Amino acid sequence: MSDLPAALTDRTAFLLQLAVARVRALGEEALVELGVEGREYGALAVLAHLAPCTQIAVGRALGIDRTTTVAVLGGLEERGLVDRSPDPANRRAYLVSLTAAGDRVRARAADVLVACEDRFLAPLDHSERTQLHGTLVRLIRA
Repeated sequence: MSDLPAALTDRTAFLLQLAVARVRALGEEALVELGVEGREYGALAVLAHLAPCTQIAVGRALGIDRTTTVAVLGGLEERGLVDRSPDPANRRAYLVSLTAAGDRVRARAADVLVACEDRFLAPLDHSERTQLHGTLVRLIRA
């Protein structure tokens, strides 16, 4: 970081951006062996929690737009990891749910990502990890 100006490194938002980029890169690299990307894992995790639910609900939970949501879910459907079916309550909407294969990939990906997060957070002790997590939760909920 010594090659970066203090105008950047003194900014917490910039440091958070660097941290996110680093942990995201670790995760994406580890997920390659499972054949999924980070957004796809996010969709699988949301579906494990909410399914069956609409595509809109998945996108909203992940903070991604409709076009991206449809593309992510379409790719997962092509690989047999999710099922999409018309919503009987709204003919223009689709309900999405995990398949058994999708749930297996989700579970394996969750384990891989926990290991990546542990490697990323290795410089922190348990107390510091707990404090960081709590602080981030408070900032996000504010």
